[in-house]
Amino acid sequence: MKQPRAVRQPLRPDPVLYPDLAAAGSLAVALAQCAADNGLNVGEIRTSRDGSSLTYAGVQSRNPRLDGFSVNLGSKQRVFLVAAWGQGVNLTNGSTRELTDLAVAAAAWREGVSLAELQSAAPFLEVGALALAHERGPEHAVAEKWCRYLEPDRYEDLELIRAAYDEPRLRALFPFTSHGSLLFSRCTGWPFSRDVSAIYPLGGGRYAVRHRGEDFSVEPSYTAKEAAAAVVARMPASWGQAIAGTEHDLRDRESR
Repeated sequence: MKQPRAVRQPLRPDPVLYPDLAAAGSLAVALAQCAADNGLNVGEIRTSRDGSSLTYAGVQSRNPRLDGFSVNLGSKQRVFLVAAWGQGVNLTNGSTRELTDLAVAAAAWREGVSLAELQSAAPFLEVGALALAHERGPEHAVAEKWCRYLEPDRYEDLELIRAAYDEPRLRALFPFTSHGSLLFSRCTGWPFSRDVSAIYPLGGGRYAVRHRGEDFSVEPSYTAKEAAAAVVARMPASWGQAIAGTEHDLRDRESR
């Protein structure tokens, strides 16, 4: 006779590390109680999709440009691990041992304050220059990302980066790299768009260009400038400045 499949039980807060959470029953309940005790509004707190997780909590912002504020528990020591996203971009991360500090941060996120105000309310959260650039607008995020890549770095192909940057139409896109290749996105959030041709290094100062929908080939090979020009040559005239958001946002916008 076939034995019934064991049901995986949700992880519970460690009562030694998290006695307050264990007493409440879950992170979500403890966070909601702490917020209420301190007069903070964190809205409806989400758990996992199936509602089984007792060690995860999520808070949604009223600001439509902001997504989820996610909290997980450390397993070896008492720590609340935070990551918050907006329009496909990881805007801030941080950790704290204090549930009250977490509630303050969650309430500020719920209210939809600026990143500077969020960090002021919750200093344990880290906000980088790229996140601030995303907040100012997609053109600022694009400029900041190019600026980072243009800094001398032994892990980046500076000749290729400069050649691509010299092309105004590529300079308007959000650049990213993967395994030495240089790619371009028409949106600034993840998942990125994959419809722009990509440049792959072949060694010896030569590059291959892969066009979407075509098999990859090392022939013809190009110089860095030629490769950048080959990418631009395949771009439809309607493609302009990268937009804020994800590939899905881009599709929705262009389907209207």
